[in-house]
Amino acid sequence: MRVMNDITNLRIEYASSALRTAGALDVDAYEQKLRQNSPNPAQVINHLSEARVALMFLGNGAQVTMRDRPDLRIGWFGIVFYAEVKHINRKAQDELDEVAMISSHGKLVPIGDTSRIERRHPYEQPYDVAVKKSSTRIDAAVNILVVDSCSESMEPAGAMAQSAASMCDEELRKNPHDSALRKLHGIMLITSWGSVGRNSRNVAFAMTKYAAPPMSLKLIQALDSVGFCE
Repeated sequence: MRVMNDITNLRIEYASSALRTAGALDVDAYEQKLRQNSPNPAQVINHLSEARVALMFLGNGAQVTMRDRPDLRIGWFGIVFYAEVKHINRKAQDELDEVAMISSHGKLVPIGDTSRIERRHPYEQPYDVAVKKSSTRIDAAVNILVVDSCSESMEPAGAMAQSAASMCDEELRKNPHDSALRKLHGIMLITSWGSVGRNSRNVAFAMTKYAAPPMSLKLIQALDSVGFCE
């Protein structure tokens, strides 16, 4: 237990220091939140995704303020928007997929089907988060959901993010007066692994079609240009 506490404290110190060095604002309150949750290392890991996403935007030239509900206030190219961050842990299906691939002796095997255990397909899960987190959105502002996933089932990021955004669009077509969902302007998905090659990406952004107020083309292009997160 002491070793786990030491590791948790080191993670908190590293994240807080990295945010301050990168120029994030209101890091003290964020660090306090992490320390209040330090008896629960799993919860700290969840909140550390907020630092990872903040550092990603800071590294791309944005100004980031740490906050709660939603987690981040981001200023980029003269535009302010808000991001709620959700961490997705590695899943039981990932372990089963590893065993299946090792046992396949080079043959193709189906992987990534979380529906057998969770009764939901991978692409449905970011949509579920979007619905669950609806109360965190700011009125009359641009709001996005950022899902930081450690599960291989959420790959490829582009297809998963687009499928989830399309589910939001379909729900709004069915229920056009769903004001909470209309405040969501897009879903950004970060995966552990990404495409390979010179233009490798592990980040994808998918815009929703019916959000209000509308996003500027400049912000859409900027969000789409974020291709990699360490």
